[in-house]
Amino acid sequence: MAASILVGAVHAIRPLFPGREALVAGVFGLGHGMAFSFVLAEMHLSTGQLASSLLAFNLGIELVQLLLVCLALPSLLVLARLRIQPALRVTGALITATAAIGWLADRLGLPNPVARAADSAGSHTTGMLTVLAVAALAAMTAVGWTLIVRQREGGRAELETATEPAV
Repeated sequence: MAASILVGAVHAIRPLFPGREALVAGVFGLGHGMAFSFVLAEMHLSTGQLASSLLAFNLGIELVQLLLVCLALPSLLVLARLRIQPALRVTGALITATAAIGWLADRLGLPNPVARAADSAGSHTTGMLTVLAVAALAAMTAVGWTLIVRQREGGRAELETATEPAV
């Protein structure tokens, strides 16, 4: 998992697989799923327990991913229109790559404070979800306000054009 996160972070800085992101995500997903199934197989579950565990795990992962996309997408769409977006993307990717390298080092048995800090940050899910929800609400409000202002300005321009005398 740490290696796939590192690849994703590097890809965010410089595309490694342009146009093949869905394929790469599918391959990583299969790899993660196989690793999880091996963990379940070591538990010696019955076929029914194994199937229900895999189904519950996959549904849970998909629901959490959908929630996070719904919370993050509005803010990301707003940020994508800003001049600072490339710097934010690279900064976020570098932070993510640093954490992934820390996790890789940790798996090799090397002490790594970066991995511990990233793991600690991940344990504050309520705070992170709250920040994402507030940011999503703020982004949706900003987009809505922008659309209202543009619509009013467009209406004025149409009104001015309609009231000008024909030449």
